Amino acid sequence: MKNSSVSLITALVATIMFVAPFSGGVTLKDSSASVRDRNRALDPSHNRQAVSAGARATANPEKPPATTQAARVIGKIAFASDRDGNFEIYSMDADGGGQTRLTETPAEDYGPAWSPDGTRLAFVSTRDGNAEIYVMNADGTGQTRLTNNTASDLTPVWKPDGSQIGFVSNRDGNDEIYLMNPDGSNQTNLTQNQADDSSFSFSPQGNVITFSSAREDGDFDIYTMNANGGGVVRLTTSAGADINPTWSAQKITFQTNRDENDEIYSMGFNGGNQTRLTNNPEFDIDPAQSSDGTRICFATARDGNLEIYLMNADGTSLVRLTNNNAADIQPALQLNGVIPLPPSPGAASVQFSASNYSVNEGDAFATLTVIRTGDTSGISTVDFASVNGSATNRADYTYHFGTLRFNPGETSKTFIVLITDDVFIENDETITVTLSNPTGAVLGGLNTATLVIVDNDSAPPNVNPIDNARFFVTQHYADFLNRAPDQSGLDFWTNQITECGNNLPCLQLRRINVSAAFFLSIEFQQTGYLVYRIYKVAYGNLPGAPVPLRLNEFLPDTQQIGLGVIVGATGWEQQLENNKNAFVLDFVLRLRFTAAYPMTMSPVQFVDALYANAGVTPSATERTAAINEFGSATTTADTAARARVLRRVTENSSLAQQEFNKAFVLMQYFGYLRRNPNEAPDTDFSGYNFWLNKLNQFNGNFINAEMVKSFLDSGEYRRRFGP
Repeated sequence: MKNSSVSLITALVATIMFVAPFSGGVTLKDSSASVRDRNRALDPSHNRQAVSAGARATANPEKPPATTQAARVIGKIAFASDRDGNFEIYSMDADGGGQTRLTETPAEDYGPAWSPDGTRLAFVSTRDGNAEIYVMNADGTGQTRLTNNTASDLTPVWKPDGSQIGFVSNRDGNDEIYLMNPDGSNQTNLTQNQADDSSFSFSPQGNVITFSSAREDGDFDIYTMNANGGGVVRLTTSAGADINPTWSAQKITFQTNRDENDEIYSMGFNGGNQTRLTNNPEFDIDPAQSSDGTRICFATARDGNLEIYLMNADGTSLVRLTNNNAADIQPALQLNGVIPLPPSPGAASVQFSASNYSVNEGDAFATLTVIRTGDTSGISTVDFASVNGSATNRADYTYHFGTLRFNPGETSKTFIVLITDDVFIENDETITVTLSNPTGAVLGGLNTATLVIVDNDSAPPNVNPIDNARFFVTQHYADFLNRAPDQSGLDFWTNQITECGNNLPCLQLRRINVSAAFFLSIEFQQTGYLVYRIYKVAYGNLPGAPVPLRLNEFLPDTQQIGLGVIVGATGWEQQLENNKNAFVLDFVLRLRFTAAYPMTMSPVQFVDALYANAGVTPSATERTAAINEFGSATTTADTAARARVLRRVTENSSLAQQEFNKAFVLMQYFGYLRRNPNEAPDTDFSGYNFWLNKLNQFNGNFINAEMVKSFLDSGEYRRRFGP
């Protein structure tokens, strides 16, 4: 970054020298509690589905068991895990890759269920004091409460046409099956029986429900009934508890302890041909079928703790999907999602070299190794990503996303995770690092790894480390450029601050200008700001929001464009150009983009739509040049031409000027606070709008607007690192 712009550095130094220091200033709202102060205490409700045998408790997240955009589209599996201390909802690819945490509360979140279109999840949460049904988008956003009563509402299941959500509730004194609209309205008791009616599943057509009930002999057995609650038929009669039935196009699977421990069984729709699919001394629970009935996902304790496995419909070809020391339970398969076939013998496989890594908090980074085995004669790639655990990206480490490429014969690759050396006295903390989207290989069993950050603080701190110039600059490299500092850049920017000595007005002004320099740098403008503009051009602003993208979209895409780029280093221009070309080509192939811009669109329609989203009126020459990228074609099926047009519009100078202040304000939230502007402690975009109006009022002068100063001085920013 040091050599990124001589004119920029000169201008900043001139500003530092000659702009008079200001006093006072507007400060940020400072009401957010530190992430590390969250109450992790369990707040269990009573899962009344846990019946008869003590084995039922192993499937209950409120009573944990004693044992402790790619080229191909893979279906998703949602599940509950207590790997971070309490049960939360996670999702992963159907091959076990890309394990991502979707909820983050001190309460218990569990029981995920996919909507038929795969865009939303219903789940159970105790965050409001007792178990209630919530829904959220597939990426974890938009978490909304649907039920609200003093009883326990559990086990949500979507009707196949999406018109209703079923759930189990004891609000009338015992467990019954209820139906409600997807917005939570019209909650209706369907079973109305004096005994407990529990876990259930809809038939593929939605006209029949299979469920477990203790209505006849006190044992839970499997029944069917019409969708209106009538026509009840008993399917199982064996001694023991039969629960958790799931329906597919081929059969019904269920969980039973008729063989002394819980196993997975299957049977016909009339209860015939009951067949045992699993057979081991430990619990096999929570079966979930693919919609075509060819694969079954389930949780098992056969490895010492509950993990998620996948198997064929006949119980063969077991594949382990999760691998950690906690309990992973209640898998839910995305309807009609593609499930990869089991790997063939000798196929190339990629996985972590170990299931656990550790790093001292005082170290700058942790190094993780991914190995390739089997056939290594070809090219293989695999994506990696870090996921919050008890450690968070706000205070403990820097999110890292990327792709590893194995050339022929290569068997090992490494990547690093940047660590933040805060001064809080705390327990050792963990993050999960996950692999996904392999090409030229399959994922091995160690598709996730746990990184333990070993705390190095033993005495209460006297100062906040962010007041140290070298720490301050190092953290800016992580927060704005997503990389470790190059030595010359680190020394240069640190010296810009330390040469003030003890002159406090000078120190304050230098810190402000050095901080702003990271946003203004060529490196950020050509990576982070470019990503911002690409989203603006492609989709306009988010619905009901003044910004075009969220932090979880911004970070991986910015890291993809910035990979290996250090402005001023040999070959940086070509590296950046290659990254840009590869990124936009990937971007136009993403499902969201192809859904918004069908290949059947004409070149004129495509170009005009992009400019409309950008909010820019092109000159006749600019518009014609963009349309001509498609030559004489009447459609926009040419992917390379689509990418070139997207980049043309994105790099429009009027757009860059129009969005500059908006992006500057948004990056205050993304960079300093590591959150979206409307996330806690904020509830809307009023703070963002305040700073945008302030920056516009002073014609983009961030010093006179006191914007950077206020974010740097805010308690929310400073508490990321110390008191």
